[in-house]
Amino acid sequence: MASILRVNTLTDASSNNSVPMATVASGSAKAWAKIAANGASILDSFNVSSHDDDGSGDGGIHINNDMDSANYVIQLTVDHGGAGSSVNSVEVTDGTQAAGSFDYTNNYVNSVENRVAFDVDRYIAVLGDLA
Repeated sequence: MASILRVNTLTDASSNNSVPMATVASGSAKAWAKIAANGASILDSFNVSSHDDDGSGDGGIHINNDMDSANYVIQLTVDHGGAGSSVNSVEVTDGTQAAGSFDYTNNYVNSVENRVAFDVDRYIAVLGDLA
């Protein structure tokens, strides 16, 4: 039998620190993932059902329990991949953000090359309201 705990505020044992439940529910990541450098596997995740490996530095995330719309925040970052003299960029692919998925690309730029797709570990967090 399932139980429901209904509270307005969470407070620590000494009642010195408290947080409203609305902050807990709205301020927590609704999905996150660490994707392997080769893009072939999800190393760890929460509320992520799968990852597409669409090529070098190109991938897609599928969210298990959809967001309430396509207007949520996506935080993307990558490992530097040992490239000390380049700048890495990872971005949501324009037009792909939907309530249950999005695509992204990862590139590097250095003094010789501009926007070269490459594979490194990727770290992804999704914030917003679930459907």
